[in-house]
Amino acid sequence: MAAVAAGAGVGLQLIGAAAATLLVAVLVAAVLGRRRRPPARAPLVEGKPAPEDGRAVGDGEGAAGDGGTDVIIVGAGVAGSALAYTLGKDGRRVHVIERDLTEPDRIVGELLQPGGYLKLIELGLEDGRNTKLAYPLEKFHSDVAGRSFHNGRFIQRMRQKAASLPNVQLEQGTVTSLLEENGTVKGVQYKTKSGEELKAFAPLTIVCDGCFSNLRRALCSPKVDVPSCFVGLVLENCQLPHPNHGHVILANPSPILFYPISSTEVRCLVDVPGQKVPSIANGEMANYLKTVVAPQIPPEIYDSFIAAIDKGSIRTMPNRSMPAAPHPTPGALLMGDAFNMRHPLTGGGMTVALSDIVVLRNLLKPLRNLHDASSLCKYLESFYTLRKPVASTINTLAGALYKVFSASPDQARNEMRQACFDYLSLGGVFSNGPIALLSGLNPRPLSLVAHFFAVAIYGVGRLMLPLPSPKRMWIGARLISGACGIILPIIKAEGVRQMFFPATVPAYYRAAPSAE
Repeated sequence: MAAVAAGAGVGLQLIGAAAATLLVAVLVAAVLGRRRRPPARAPLVEGKPAPEDGRAVGDGEGAAGDGGTDVIIVGAGVAGSALAYTLGKDGRRVHVIERDLTEPDRIVGELLQPGGYLKLIELGLEDGRNTKLAYPLEKFHSDVAGRSFHNGRFIQRMRQKAASLPNVQLEQGTVTSLLEENGTVKGVQYKTKSGEELKAFAPLTIVCDGCFSNLRRALCSPKVDVPSCFVGLVLENCQLPHPNHGHVILANPSPILFYPISSTEVRCLVDVPGQKVPSIANGEMANYLKTVVAPQIPPEIYDSFIAAIDKGSIRTMPNRSMPAAPHPTPGALLMGDAFNMRHPLTGGGMTVALSDIVVLRNLLKPLRNLHDASSLCKYLESFYTLRKPVASTINTLAGALYKVFSASPDQARNEMRQACFDYLSLGGVFSNGPIALLSGLNPRPLSLVAHFFAVAIYGVGRLMLPLPSPKRMWIGARLISGACGIILPIIKAEGVRQMFFPATVPAYYRAAPSAE
């Protein structure tokens, strides 16, 4: 297949399409980590194994029940670990309770967009050597770019960083419930690694226990949608069509992702629509991948793709989306995937989580103590509005792109997909703008909506040339209608007022409670 560059430095590569398959290689990770696998998978803190009972990694100030903890964080994934380090660095006494402190083994959470990396720098959590590629980064420091990596290794490094602070206690345990008194969350009840039931108390409990959270129902109105599942493979010792780029293959029925996660490994994520996937155990999945997916794979990596299937290390993961619908609750707050999820196609989850942490850190910084739960809850309502520019832009883009990039029997939808491909291939502002949105560098909802409908109008224009016909005009009308049907429900779920007019929301101006 012939590769065509879509303009120098615009962060987009196009691959020639074969017959029924449209292929797009979109730069979704501009900087790709090249780290070797560590020799051990046990939880480490500053090079030392965690104690056998899973407790007290760190000095242990604010142990369960001693009343000396400022913040309890439930979960030590990306959001929980980054938040623990951030609050600990600000002098807060933090108690983190994580179900499993061993290195996670996930097939998602391996991409950090440049906008997310900016937040990582702001939080003081950047680390590692990387190879940088093109994004519209002219206005930013030379080190600002995206990252891709092994999710588990990244999380372990974040945990190590948090636990290196003397006022952060990292403990292995399973939180079973929130402790409430007169409508105010006072702490949590949890079971330690050894099976002991304990209670921990703090004026603020932040729940970051991930997409499978069992605590979120008490703090929000979860409306979880599972539009598809990812089937994950690791390809070894293969060369992508565009080295060091992330690739999005617009296949039938839905997109396929490829991106490097080390110097010798490439992650492949095959999107399978719906909540059910072919069985791995009886060989249906291997047959599906070989007969339906493999013919649409670029020839450069076909053999490695088949080898990965034959190796048998096939993993699946449901792709969940959930708009943020919080119930402001004194003494508690939701963050991360427990609070808000979007389709992982654009790799924006960590960018949203880290951006949320920056917003929360800035809100909490002027507070001397957190004990006035009612006043603190009212003050932190501003968090939900201040986070919206970044969160709503990335959430809306992820949901809209997934629908646009998925194949459809509707000719108007397919015209929209082709229009998107051609619009990005124009280069200049037509690719720089969308890539800046994708990367989290331009979190402006109005810009997103403008580009989305520009794609739709561009698609209608293509249909009208060289001469319009009644059939083409009808398809064009359905294209515009379909575009509205894609993006407007997402915007409604995000909240029109908070998304586009946050300054009109009273909580936007909440002042910090006066110090006691």
